[in-house]
Amino acid sequence: MAELVRALDSAGIERFRKYLSGLRGNKRGDPPRGLLEDPRHTSELSVDVSIERRDFPHRLALGEYLCEILAPLPAEDTDRNQGLWTWLSLFLFDQVCPADPDGARRPGQDYRHIPEFSFRYRHRHLLFGPYQVFRRHGIDSTLLLSGPLHRESTIYHEIAGRQDLIANLGVVNAATRLYLDEDSRSPKPGSQAASVRGGSVRRFVRVLQQLDVNYDIYGMSGADILSLLPSEFDQWTNNG
Repeated sequence: MAELVRALDSAGIERFRKYLSGLRGNKRGDPPRGLLEDPRHTSELSVDVSIERRDFPHRLALGEYLCEILAPLPAEDTDRNQGLWTWLSLFLFDQVCPADPDGARRPGQDYRHIPEFSFRYRHRHLLFGPYQVFRRHGIDSTLLLSGPLHRESTIYHEIAGRQDLIANLGVVNAATRLYLDEDSRSPKPGSQAASVRGGSVRRFVRVLQQLDVNYDIYGMSGADILSLLPSEFDQWTNNG
């Protein structure tokens, strides 16, 4: 059943924040879902949009769905509306913060559920981040948005956390051609290793930063970027 999307007010956001704090203090309890339709703590958006409570197989499906349902809204309702994204986090809380078999939830930092719109943290919101990435890159964001809603991959962190990289269509395309396993539609084994050697994604980012000194990386296609990479990356282009 579809529900009308709303935005929490500041008091509603603080009640949700208090709930998150309690979870970090080992408290149990269901999220305060009564806030979702509470007229004292929510407001309507400028355009009516509806959402269904679905089980998303991965972050890519989530990003695609959010772009679809939020498309009628103007940018001011999506890009800086903390109340909207907090409401959505509460609505989908069982997926962005699933309970363990013993009922415990591990929410992490507040910015995973209540967005901060500085560039340092905005990609960390578990809904707003995938929404932004899919809105910019569409199906090319498959690599970045693999995995369940409550977990961010190393590849996502390394690229989405850098404004010059996530805004670059060629970089995302090159990373996809290097590290996406076409069969599983997820990162190739070893691509997210902690090492900055051997052509891992961390090494990819560092090489791009070096190349950017002498090349206009932003204006390059994925194929052009791949042609500049040293031979250590050959294993990834040949490793399907």
